[in-house]
Amino acid sequence: MMSKIKALEKPVVYIVDGDHKLLDSLSKLLRANDVIVDVFDSAENFLETKLRARAACLIVEVNLSNMDGIELLKHINNLGVRLPTIVLSSGSDVSEAVRAMQAKAIDFIEKPFIENTLIKKVLDVIEQV
Repeated sequence: MMSKIKALEKPVVYIVDGDHKLLDSLSKLLRANDVIVDVFDSAENFLETKLRARAACLIVEVNLSNMDGIELLKHINNLGVRLPTIVLSSGSDVSEAVRAMQAKAIDFIEKPFIENTLIKKVLDVIEQV
């Protein structure tokens, strides 16, 4: 019974990115750090899910089809959901970074990035939740 309770208390990190290799590698790294990970390949798929009570962080790519990652962040903010969000971008400019920060992202990271740096950032966020 204790293991079920512990599993329910683990933080949950959501990753929204169309790059399946990235979803796989980040998921493995976060799970190795005792984090529950839910992955989505589009903003629409993410919006269809019910956020878990232990939602700790959202990692989202800017360049998604249909609704970009910053629009997704604005949308969840408008719903009254406050979820610390790290925005990733595979091809960015200063205006994208500004848009992300205006949408209340906690960080904006350009790809390619050093995975350990992103994992440390996520673990820092989890510590503060």
